[in-house]
Parts: sequence; C-alpha cells; structure tokens
Amino acid sequence: MKALNRKTIVVFALGMLTFAVGYVVYTVFLNPRRPQPPLIIENRGEICFQVDDVGDMIASVSPEGCFSPGCTLQIQKVGKVVVDRWNFELSFETTFVLTETSRFPFPCIDDCSGGGTIVFNLGMLDVGDYSVWLGDENIGKLMVFSGLPTPRQCLPK
Repeated sequence: MKALNRKTIVVFALGMLTFAVGYVVYTVFLNPRRPQPPLIIENRGEICFQVDDVGDMIASVSPEGCFSPGCTLQIQKVGKVVVDRWNFELSFETTFVLTETSRFPFPCIDDCSGGGTIVFNLGMLDVGDYSVWLGDENIGKLMVFSGLPTPRQCLPK
C-alpha cells in the first residue's frame, strides 16, 4: 500500500511538472504576446467642472473609453485650455497616450479610471453660460450661477 501511495505521488508530481513545462513552452515560444502599439486619444472624452473651496472653477478631463487601472499604462497625458472671458468660451485640447499591459496571472479590474485625468484650474469665472469646446467640437455649455454655488457639471462628448 505504501509503494502505491509513493508511486501515485511521484506520477502526480511528474504530471504537474510536465504540464508546467508545456505551458511555459507554449506561452513563450509558440504563442508569445506581442506588445500592443500605444492608443492615442485626442480631443475625445468627458469634461467635469466643479468649484473648489476657494471659489476657483476646476475642470477635469478624462479620455473616452473604459481603461482598467491594472492593465493600462499611461505613457503621456497633455492638455491646454484657453479661457475667453470676453466671449464666454472655454477651449480645451487634450491628448492621452495609453498602452495595454499584462498583469498575468491577475485579471484586469472592471474599473474605468485607468486612462487618467488632466486637471485644469480655470480660476474664478464670471457668471454666465460658457460655450465649451473640446478640439474643434462644441460639446455643450457650462452654467456659472450667481448667488448659489455652482454644482458639479459633466459634459460628455
């Protein structure tokens, strides 16, 4: 009976070792995962506005799409904003450069915050409706209230 148990254990261990070696050979030599080219997202996304404690308007821009924080690498995020107080216009230009990464053996998280956010401090804005531009497209209006605190407003593209 003892010989059978030892023999069973040895066969099981050799089987597992064969499986592990086969998996490594398959993933490294037969089916390697090629690096993905970076994804460039220009002037597409969501802009959210909110007033901070001092009274300055803060704008945060997130890229369009859902990117897992565990499986997305932010290579670059660049943005600029032009505040035209005379014509009540806010013009944003953003670029996000992202790439997919592997977290093997862990799965990607179903959370869309991996693309990152660009934050702009617009300062104190005069009361009125501001036309908001993302690149060459008008995506909506930001309403700055008088007397009441301006609520958080998001403009998706």
